[in-house]
Amino acid sequence: MRNFQELIHSVKGKGKKNCVVVKAEDETVLDALRIAQHHGLIEPVLYGNKENIIKHAKNVHLDISKIIIHDVPDENEAMHQATLMVKQEGDFIMKGLLSTTVFLKGILNKDWGLRTGKILSHIAVLSIPGYHKLLFMSDGGMNPKLDLKTRIDIINNAIETLKALGISKPKIALVAASETVNPDMPETTDAIQIVEMARAGQISDCIIDGPFGFDVAISKNAAEHKKIVSEIAGDTDFILMPNISAANIWAKGLMFFANTKGAGMVAGAMRPVIMLSRADDAETKLNSIALGVAISAANK
Repeated sequence: MRNFQELIHSVKGKGKKNCVVVKAEDETVLDALRIAQHHGLIEPVLYGNKENIIKHAKNVHLDISKIIIHDVPDENEAMHQATLMVKQEGDFIMKGLLSTTVFLKGILNKDWGLRTGKILSHIAVLSIPGYHKLLFMSDGGMNPKLDLKTRIDIINNAIETLKALGISKPKIALVAASETVNPDMPETTDAIQIVEMARAGQISDCIIDGPFGFDVAISKNAAEHKKIVSEIAGDTDFILMPNISAANIWAKGLMFFANTKGAGMVAGAMRPVIMLSRADDAETKLNSIALGVAISAANK
């Protein structure tokens, strides 16, 4: 897919999905729900302070006459009830105006959460001017310390996510500050091992290469100038960034300074998990809802 318009178009007509929002007292979230509902993508189910939800819904002209609203003002209890609903009959869950800590504790709760035994990893999806397709990137929001196993787990989450979106054999770039293997830069030494594992068939359904500079991953010209031969250079689908700070800062920098459109989700849970910054606008949240719809449709 080249952009988010194509993503939204691809999920129209696949049946409305239950988008369960925890603490839905956020106008940008409600505005995104309004647009997604207009496109016929979702049936929202809202948890939170009902009075506040109704007030904010009016401000963004969201028709709530046919929307189920559960009046649960306490964020911990709202998270509990919403998660149970998603687990039993919902399609995906979305973070509203509650703390990330409470949200993730609910997702990871051993008794009633959405754990699957996999690690959770954040996937940013970027529509970058000048790049010919959507670019996926991890992990800018979940795992602060990466070792070899964690990197492999993140890659496997990405493969599963991209396959659900119709990318059957994603091209995965392992990005670092340079292509030189340096023992002081574990992302480069891990990259060598990961590439070897992929070639031996221990990581399947993808093409992996690296370590690369970011330029090589997204530019064939850069690869040619550096005399690097790789079938994924300039055509990468997914980038594994070296650490959480690099991924987070780079994605936000692109969105704030380079007119990049974005979306985000947490992979590895029983259902798609939409967890965004309160600073993200309604368009980013709409794109993320469409992502949740697409993955839900593929998994049903």
